[in-house]
Amino acid sequence: MRALWLAVCLWGLAAGWAAAQMFPALYDVAGVAADDVLNLRAEPSAAAQKRGELAPNAVDAEVLRVSEDGRWGLVAMSESTGWAAMRYLQRQPGPDWDQSPTRLACSGTEPFWSAKLDAAKGQVFLDQMDSETLGLWFDWKAEADGRRGVIGMSLLGPARVGFATLTGQSCTDGMSDREYGIALTLFLKGVDGSSAGTSGFSGCCRLAP
Repeated sequence: MRALWLAVCLWGLAAGWAAAQMFPALYDVAGVAADDVLNLRAEPSAAAQKRGELAPNAVDAEVLRVSEDGRWGLVAMSESTGWAAMRYLQRQPGPDWDQSPTRLACSGTEPFWSAKLDAAKGQVFLDQMDSETLGLWFDWKAEADGRRGVIGMSLLGPARVGFATLTGQSCTDGMSDREYGIALTLFLKGVDGSSAGTSGFSGCCRLAP
């Protein structure tokens, strides 16, 4: 009976620890035999359909969130997502994504665009179809009071200025079954303050190793 009680307590502590972590986060596969793989499944269950796999030495797996019991993590794949057993995933050291330094790769549609954000360097580079890369720099950055995972930042550039928000939440690109863990909204205007250069972007971001 004592052994059962201890097992229940340890399971509860593990589940609580996993729930307290900030996601998304990067993990490395650990504890999988060299001749085996870590299966990714459609549901957080060993009996669920297999969706993909990770090599025994795979690194930089992005875990978007964990199951209620903390035993499974939803891992982002190129076009989809799959649940992996957390006991075979080891979190990479370093701050949570909403704390500097963090690098993000973001994208959106209508029209297609992509952006690279490097919080350590305070830079954002925006690419649009048929347009030159636009470089912007952080003027200031702040977290929402009392709420983790919500960040606002003012951006300055030689031709455009703007404001962006990053929010830790489920996000989809509308083109695949992949899920992302961070949403980005970005608003820009010309430095002269005219409305001619005003534009807005909405998309999803992944953690960049």
